[in-house]
Amino acid sequence: MAGKGDSMNASGNYAVLAARHGYRDSVRYRRMLEYLMTPAEAELVALLPMKYEELADKVGMDAASVKTKLEDLYRKGVIWAKNADGLEEASFALVVVQLHDMTMCTFDVDITRDRKLFELWDDFCVNEWDPDQVSSWDKGEQPGGRIVPAYKAILNSPEILPCEDMREIIMSARSIAVTHCTCRRRKEAVGRKCRSSHSMVDIQFNLVAEYLIGRNAGKRLSADEALALIDECEELGLLHTCENSTRMRPRYGMCNCCIGCCMIYQPLNRFQVPVTKCVAKSRYEARVDQALCDGCQSCTDWCQFDAIEMVKPEGSKKYKAYVDPEKCMGCGICVLKCEPQALSLRLVRPAEHIPQAQ
Repeated sequence: MAGKGDSMNASGNYAVLAARHGYRDSVRYRRMLEYLMTPAEAELVALLPMKYEELADKVGMDAASVKTKLEDLYRKGVIWAKNADGLEEASFALVVVQLHDMTMCTFDVDITRDRKLFELWDDFCVNEWDPDQVSSWDKGEQPGGRIVPAYKAILNSPEILPCEDMREIIMSARSIAVTHCTCRRRKEAVGRKCRSSHSMVDIQFNLVAEYLIGRNAGKRLSADEALALIDECEELGLLHTCENSTRMRPRYGMCNCCIGCCMIYQPLNRFQVPVTKCVAKSRYEARVDQALCDGCQSCTDWCQFDAIEMVKPEGSKKYKAYVDPEKCMGCGICVLKCEPQALSLRLVRPAEHIPQAQ
């Protein structure tokens, strides 16, 4: 049943919702919102939060129908609430990234059947959101993200902080869930091949984990299963990225990224803005023992930051790996891939390099 508003009011509701994310006049964002919500649903969402009976009175529906509509919007990821029992306190997604992730990570969405949704998001991201994000990051004083090193690459480090040790991070969580990496899923849907076709690699903790599980958008993991997934991600050469703080359960979870499709790394590279404008290096840096290096070049193939090149040292007949310290982010993937064990991660930054959680 449609609401009381006419087509002009319906158009206004989409504009109101787009304006909350800073894109009131964006035709691309409007198209995406129209795909996600009917005009009647947009009217409901624009009024949230509100009790069922009050909503029903305002839009000319019965309370049961309003509740059913909100439950559907919650499953879609259009509205946010801690759980399905709290929809009278639900609100429209707070920011673009929340709507982006919530609507594309759910298991109810299929990248073939629902390709249009992914295409609409990709069109908006590539043409509007990416340049806006990069401009904002470029002006920022401190990067919001941080590289967490591959834990097997720092096992022998004497000063590992809990917030940079994947084992400690995993073990400290009350609940853990894995969900789709929406960046990888979006790019796969529009035909772009990624370093890994495995999209179930985004790890979330506690409240967000329970939210995802309740929406059929996340799979519950035990600590052992989560650690096994971390091992798999490192084998695939994916980068652990979390918020840049000492927080043990990052509010935004633990992304396992590749720079080819990530909503952070890919735009930064495309617009030639330094990665460190948005993602801080780990406290570690890769170093080469050239006496052990056999020149196989495996490290250059695996380094996603082009921080390693082959050089011919004076007096050597073979080319050897050389790490550019300016480019090295301290992810440790090269260390794991070096069969002669010529590469290692060395601690080069103090504990203060990681900002204290607020």
